[in-house]
Amino acid sequence: MLVLIMMISALLSIGSCRALVMTNVDNPEIKIITDTMVTEGDTGTLKCHVTSKTRPYIQWFKKVDAALYSPPTAFDLNGQLFTVLKSGRMEEGPANVYSSPLVLESVTEADEGVYACLASNRFGFSQQFTNLYITSVLSTTPTP
Repeated sequence: MLVLIMMISALLSIGSCRALVMTNVDNPEIKIITDTMVTEGDTGTLKCHVTSKTRPYIQWFKKVDAALYSPPTAFDLNGQLFTVLKSGRMEEGPANVYSSPLVLESVTEADEGVYACLASNRFGFSQQFTNLYITSVLSTTPTP
């Protein structure tokens, strides 16, 4: 946790007065995102829950094959190539918790893979990765 200590010194016209104001300011923190299994053709939802004292910006990404994508449509994130996905709505809950679900309708095998949620605010960022597995209507095991 990043703690930012701000000191404010004020000089008043009558004498000298110093005030010390300490503020805890945090990077956003993302709750662990569990892997999700969805049956082909159904709607899949990945949930990213972020705790932040300041309103974060939340963005979803999907890992892509380097042979199929190249900059500027993809970028390196922790040594893996990802592409930016359309952002969904962000919901603000109690206790500085924000949520940004990624809804994938009528999923196919092409939707299976590694996804990343990245949350940032003016003090820093945090990221979490999760897997989406697609099962066949006739099977209950994920595709290889």
